Amino acid sequence: MKHDLFLQGSYKSDTNLRRDSDVDAVIQLSYRIRPRVAALSGAQLQEDASHLAAQERLVSFQRNTLKAMQAKYGDSVTSGRKSLKLARGKIPASADLVVTLKCEDGLAFYLSDERRWVVSYPQQHHQQGVKKEKATDQRFKRAIRMFKAARNHLVRNEALGEKAAPSYFIASLLYNVPNHLFRQTLTSTYVDTLGWLERAGLIDFVCQNGRVPVFGERSEDWTTDSALAFVKAMAQLWDSWR
Repeated sequence: MKHDLFLQGSYKSDTNLRRDSDVDAVIQLSYRIRPRVAALSGAQLQEDASHLAAQERLVSFQRNTLKAMQAKYGDSVTSGRKSLKLARGKIPASADLVVTLKCEDGLAFYLSDERRWVVSYPQQHHQQGVKKEKATDQRFKRAIRMFKAARNHLVRNEALGEKAAPSYFIASLLYNVPNHLFRQTLTSTYVDTLGWLERAGLIDFVCQNGRVPVFGERSEDWTTDSALAFVKAMAQLWDSWR
C-alpha cells in the first residue's frame, strides 16, 4: 500500500516542552475520500457505497499498520480511539500515530463510535505557524511554549483541569492574536496577549490551520467557556506573581 508518513503537532511545529509532549505522527494511505462523503454521518454513511469502500480501505490499512508496529515494538503498541499508541520505553517519548486517508488537501480518519469522519489539516497548521512566526519576528513559537508552561503549572497546582486547555487550542488561540502584540520580552507578550484575549470576541477565531473554526459542537472542538476559563486562570496566575 502506497503511503506517506510525517510528523504533526508540537514536535513538528517546534513548540514542544521537554518531557511534556507525545510525538504525534500521521500515516496516510494514498486513497482519496471525497469531501461529500466525509461530511456524511450516522445512517447516511451506511447507505453510501463510497463511504463503505473508504472505510474498508482504512480498516485494512490500520490493521496492517498495527501488525507492522507490533512486530517491531511488541506489546508497547496499542490501538486507541483515534490513533495507534506507542508507549515510552523502546523510544524516548510516547507516540501517537493517526492512520488516515487523503481528503482534498487535508486528511481524514473515521470515528466508529460516533459514526462519522473527521477531516483535519496538519500540513496547513504547520505552514500557517511558520508564516505567523515570521510575521511576529520569531516570537510566536516561544509564546506558545510560555503559555503551555504556564498551563502546566496551573494543572500541577489544580487551578486548571488536565484536559481543559489542549496544546493545539492554545496555539490556535494565540494564532488569532494580532502580530504586534508579540513583544520583544516574554513578560510584555504575556500581559498584552492576555489583555487582548480578555476583550476579544472569541467566537470567530479560526484554528492555526486557517481552515476551520476553533469553537464548535463536535467532540474534537473547543468551547468558548473552556477558552475563557483558561484566559481567566492565566490572568489570575499573573496577578499572583506580580
